Amino acid sequence: MAAFIFYFITNLLVLYASRIREYFADRGSVALGNKPSALASSLYKLVYGSARMSPESLKESEGLKAFFVNDPSQARKELRELSQLDLDKNGTIDQRELELLQNENIRLGFGDKMLEILSTHPNMLKRIKRLSEYKV
Repeated sequence: MAAFIFYFITNLLVLYASRIREYFADRGSVALGNKPSALASSLYKLVYGSARMSPESLKESEGLKAFFVNDPSQARKELRELSQLDLDKNGTIDQRELELLQNENIRLGFGDKMLEILSTHPNMLKRIKRLSEYKV
């Protein structure tokens, strides 16, 4: 029993490190001169593409999702959340839309928090919110 608890805790730590790595990658990209709005738009487009995956493709990629930029199994839900940020519905998140998000308070429900804890990727809405806080 102790071995199982140790395994579970270390697995949670690995998942946490993976999520933190994603935030550091975003910050590093902005530090290298990329615009936060361009990164947010790229993430939005990746989620859009993942949401269009067939159920068969999702099953095939299940074991590889730690290597993806976003979690394809959560893409449809994330797309619903992110499409609310795209106010002009042009398929991108521009600087103005990112600035509006900066003043919003993001609250995740209990289920979303648990999913994030057990995921290799941060919640995409939280990730884009963090991008909105970076200065260009």
